[in-house]
Amino acid sequence: MSSQSKQQLPEEITPIQERGEQLSKVSNTVGCGVYRFEKTGRAELESLIRNGLNPWDRFLDIGCGAMCGGYWVVHFLDAGRYHGIEPNVDMWTRGVEYILEPDLLEKKQAQFDHNDQYDFSVFNSQFDYFFASSIWTHAGKKDIEKMLDGFVKHGSDRARFLTSVKLPDLFHRDYKGDEWVGVSHESDVPGTVRHSFQWIQQACEKRGIKVRRLKGEKINTQPLIIIEK
Repeated sequence: MSSQSKQQLPEEITPIQERGEQLSKVSNTVGCGVYRFEKTGRAELESLIRNGLNPWDRFLDIGCGAMCGGYWVVHFLDAGRYHGIEPNVDMWTRGVEYILEPDLLEKKQAQFDHNDQYDFSVFNSQFDYFFASSIWTHAGKKDIEKMLDGFVKHGSDRARFLTSVKLPDLFHRDYKGDEWVGVSHESDVPGTVRHSFQWIQQACEKRGIKVRRLKGEKINTQPLIIIEK
């Protein structure tokens, strides 16, 4: 069989995937990989629902980026329930312009802030669900501890925190630095970091909260963990 006959026809481009590809032409980063833009966003919402997200939950999206996953979550949630933090204002602005329907944010009363200190108090609210996709894979331990402190302080009694991680292995060490590694509002240099599950457990135990690994659950290649009060 010739190599040409082995090639598969490209999958039909769906509207959201097409929007993601259009976005990539005007922005240096779309936050989740242009060729899996829609697939990643759908996978994020599916994981959230599978792990307890309800339409009425007050939701905080930490690092909502170009709204790859936020698009689906905003549609799923009741009005006034979605809150997003994204320091990279240019990426977020482009995402809102290219990905979201023109009246969606007004209709859903979504709120946003652009601080880079993981300050959740800006919304003056208690949240039922926290989400950080591909954030702990770039953040240092001090910033992760800030997020955990914010979860404890600004989470409701039934709050959950779903996040993706990369764990150390024989070839990748536990990250000991404090600086963000990877593309951000301050850097165009790619990169990722890893944090041991033992350290995450200890950080949670210090704050009186629980963490567990979600066996077999991943977003793209990143395993998921969930933190609960």
